[in-house]
Amino acid sequence: MSGLFERALGDAWDDLHPQLRERYSLTSDDDTSLLGSGRIDLSRNVLAYPILWVGTADDFLFPEAGFDIPFSIRVDAFEDSAGHEGLTFRREFDTEPRRTFVDTFRWNPDRECVTNLFGREGRVVADLYPTVEDGALRMEVGDQWLRAWDYHPLPEPLWVDAVTRDWYDEGAGRHRIGATITNPLVGHVFGYSGVFDVERESASAERVTHPSMRSVALPAEDH
Repeated sequence: MSGLFERALGDAWDDLHPQLRERYSLTSDDDTSLLGSGRIDLSRNVLAYPILWVGTADDFLFPEAGFDIPFSIRVDAFEDSAGHEGLTFRREFDTEPRRTFVDTFRWNPDRECVTNLFGREGRVVADLYPTVEDGALRMEVGDQWLRAWDYHPLPEPLWVDAVTRDWYDEGAGRHRIGATITNPLVGHVFGYSGVFDVERESASAERVTHPSMRSVALPAEDH
């Protein structure tokens, strides 16, 4: 069975670094979870603090920042109600207080792309477009919505331009990730840059995917 990102990347999948193919090929048939741990730098714009604070209620955004912060990441694969492979990422940051960032990636057949549901309840939603850049996985967000009974497109002034880059550092023998999130009103919203190691373990423990995230309807083409 092909994983979510193998499907999304198509022929470009073969250009991805082997270490990233190993990570992003995780499927529900594997019965394993990916566990990562490392250190990360977090940056925040004080003008964005109000919305970052609101995000803490759903394990989405948070206002803390700092350098060389210990963090962990757990990735679980699942099959959604339509029979498509999906992935849930749960990141925990050793800030004060400790913060969690959860998001769920699913294939959206109506829009022919990956759709990302942010937080435990997936109230903020965005299309996601992955590409391969020198062996690294680069991801950019597209259309964005607020999900409350239905999908409501976010006004463009509230949109963010988000770019993440996930790559393998051959010299260090470790995984690296970086992201920059900006908004037309406040400029830099938040960003991060980190390094981590990854291992697999049995997924016999309860997986972190919120049950509703497996079956909630995704935005259609006319949204």
